[in-house]
Amino acid sequence: MEKFVIFSSGGQSFAIPIEVTEKIIHVEGLTRIPDTSDYVLGAIEYDDGILPIIDLSERFFQSKTEVTSDTKVIAIKWQEKKIGLAVDKVTNIRSFESKDREVSENANQEAASYVMAFIRTEEGIILQLDVDSIFSEDGERELVSLINR
Repeated sequence: MEKFVIFSSGGQSFAIPIEVTEKIIHVEGLTRIPDTSDYVLGAIEYDDGILPIIDLSERFFQSKTEVTSDTKVIAIKWQEKKIGLAVDKVTNIRSFESKDREVSENANQEAASYVMAFIRTEEGIILQLDVDSIFSEDGERELVSLINR
């Protein structure tokens, strides 16, 4: 059994492995950064450094996340660095058996290459994300430059 953080963004349910999740925090003290991609909400102070915050709904669906009391930032380990994912709502932490997960055959293709598997539940399908693959090369360079400032 593998444990996941389950959350919604843009009306879709997603899962990320618990081992890449560092902390779930409220959206506050956000500093906007000019001349960045639309999906970069800004940055916050975090653990003696800067944590870039990514709007997952904007990144995946080109639709801005409306910040409400349910909106959370999931601080994750991304390519040996840390970033924050702004999501509509963190639903729960849940374990799934491998029989519940169907690995995506498109995982190595360009379109939606960040979808690692489909998890079937009674509530519907949850998309398991490969957090290291959610950005293009240009997006990766942009984030690394923000983190290293």
